[in-house]
Parts: sequence; structure tokens; C-alpha cells
Amino acid sequence: MSFGRMMFIILAVVLALTGCAMGRYIAGAPSTREQGTTNGLLARRCGGCHAIPHPEAMPAAEWRAALDRMHQRMRLPASEWDSLATLGRAE
Repeated sequence: MSFGRMMFIILAVVLALTGCAMGRYIAGAPSTREQGTTNGLLARRCGGCHAIPHPEAMPAAEWRAALDRMHQRMRLPASEWDSLATLGRAE
């Protein structure tokens, strides 16, 4: 295997492993202004990997389903999951 190909593979693996962890350093990551808002938890925990969701615009069941999917993908303290669960609109 050539040196260039090996370096490409190593770079790809490193980027894949650190992608979301580096979210605050990439374009589109939440700013410090967003982190001070009532939805700062959404900006900090969601905005590093994808667009910040708007749970108040979703039916409660849809927001709960989104949280369940994300719960399988990432680890957060139970208190943060509880806080996120309260952000959805009432049915």
C-alpha cells in the first residue's frame, strides 16, 4: 500500500472518530450567544452534529421519537435527557 493511500485512510478514520466531538469548531456550530438561551442545551448537544431542532414545532410524539433515536446514538446525563424531554410541545 502506498504512503499516500495509507495517510488518506488514517485521516479518514481520525475524522470519522472525532466528527461530532469537534462540532463546536466547525462552520455552523452553535455560537456562544445561542448557548446562553433557554434552548442552550439544544445548541450545545444537538447543534454540533446537525441543525438545531425546534421541538416546539413538532408534535409531542414526534419529539419523543427523535429523543429516543438520539438516546441510542449518544450518551448524556439523565438530567439533560429529562430537560430535553420537557422542550416538546404539549399534545
